[in-house]
Amino acid sequence: EIRSVVEAEFGQPLAQVFPRFVSTPEAAASLAQVHRARLLTGDEVVVKIQRPRIEEIVETDLRAIQTAARWLKQSRPLRRRVNPDRLYDEFSRTLWQEVDYLAEGEHARRFKAMFDDDPEVRVPEVYSDYTTRRVLTLEDVYFIKITDYSAIEAAGVSRAEVAERLFDTYLRQIFVDGFFHADPHPGNLFVQPLDEGGWRLVFVDFGMVGYLTEN
Repeated sequence: EIRSVVEAEFGQPLAQVFPRFVSTPEAAASLAQVHRARLLTGDEVVVKIQRPRIEEIVETDLRAIQTAARWLKQSRPLRRRVNPDRLYDEFSRTLWQEVDYLAEGEHARRFKAMFDDDPEVRVPEVYSDYTTRRVLTLEDVYFIKITDYSAIEAAGVSRAEVAERLFDTYLRQIFVDGFFHADPHPGNLFVQPLDEGGWRLVFVDFGMVGYLTEN
């Protein structure tokens, strides 16, 4: 099924798009799964591929949530604390944004540009020619998962320094740039030890981002 999505998006057999494609996913979630692959140029990449019929599933789930929101509005104590309609609107908008990989590619480019001046943070390159609304191809930057403490220590990296850099990076995103990575679970954050010493903090997955205006 995943192969069929790639072939439908590019209009040619999988092997002509990615001469090497690892069938076992590197990561899998509810909306998509990620596979390691190689381009015709020889570049090593990761390919995020949307699950088949995901838009139909999302529409069904959102209708159910909308029904629940109508029920919740009947509760006066809850109504005083939260606006179910606005909560639904925000959730729906965010979810639809997550299934548009052209938008995610743009988020990744913006995030990369933000940190171009920071050698301690890495954001993967987006391969635009290999990216569609349902397939996103990125530079392979899968290194040590940020919660793999033993591997981080074995690489000679201080866990305290990792935590501090992550925290400082988020402060910058929120209070300086007003644009932030909004899905910071451990599967989206890596530590890259460098051959010359030191390390970099690596961000992936920009399907969910947040914006802050001056106000």
